[in-house]
Amino acid sequence: MLRFFLLFCLSIFFACATSPKTAQRTAPASRPKPVTPPKPAPVATVPGAASIAWLDSERLMPVLEQAQREKKPVFVEFHASWCAPCKVMEEEIFTQEPTFRYLNMNFLNFRTDFDTPSGQTLASLYEVKSLPTILFLDPQGVVLERHTGMANPSVLRTKGDSALGKMKK
Repeated sequence: MLRFFLLFCLSIFFACATSPKTAQRTAPASRPKPVTPPKPAPVATVPGAASIAWLDSERLMPVLEQAQREKKPVFVEFHASWCAPCKVMEEEIFTQEPTFRYLNMNFLNFRTDFDTPSGQTLASLYEVKSLPTILFLDPQGVVLERHTGMANPSVLRTKGDSALGKMKK
């Protein structure tokens, strides 16, 4: 029941949400852009420069739709430009080859900026109060695992394995 409620809430929010930039443009000849599924960000091939293949989407709903099609869980990172531990994770944790390979192979990876309107909405929905926070979600958007604070590779692997185990049940 909770899954359906969360999915319903997410559907309503994303169906009704418009960005401030879109709301300001009211040219009569303008047409809304078609919604395209998120694309994985290119993974650099230079040693030491590779990282997580984050999906290129500001919204979670298209990511969840893709997760349902692919039957994969979603790794979500809440971050902000002012968050020092977030920067450490981005520069030192997510660039470690075993870590990014594990996440790229087993999950769809989505990150959201806590300071944006969509990030604030997701933070409210998932009760994210401090940064960094990571979530592992099933394809319906239900939290399988959560970790608040800086996550080292061991924590990411433990939480990820637990989420994958819950997906198989």
